[in-house]
Amino acid sequence: MTTPIPAPTTLVLLDPTSLDGESALGLLNEQDQHVTLMLLLSGPASSALRDFSRAENLDIATAGWQYLEQVVDRMHRAPHEVLAMTAMGPSAAAELADMAAIYELRRVLLPASVERYEPGVTELLRHATVAPVEVAALLATAR
Repeated sequence: MTTPIPAPTTLVLLDPTSLDGESALGLLNEQDQHVTLMLLLSGPASSALRDFSRAENLDIATAGWQYLEQVVDRMHRAPHEVLAMTAMGPSAAAELADMAAIYELRRVLLPASVERYEPGVTELLRHATVAPVEVAALLATAR
């Protein structure tokens, strides 16, 4: 049995591989009453998870769920406000477009890193959903 996704939900893509991979969390505000975190278990955004799973002798799904649990704990939101999910799809665009087709989305929030590993994903999503698609700003690098 799967957990139903409350409507409307704010969909947040996470990228544990990049320093700015959680930057989309910074775009959340008090109007985001229901948040769905999505973590890809395949593709370039999952390389850190694959490395962690090998080092800890875990399967990729377990490594992903451990990461999601840590993110949820850091969010300081009520448990009924946050849903976490993993996806094994071919790309962020495909997985997010599928979510947009199935669920009522309030907003789609993407980390700054998304355009580095999947150029064009933002524009693709803007055509796939009526929900606003927002990309977090790039982090400034230390000099």
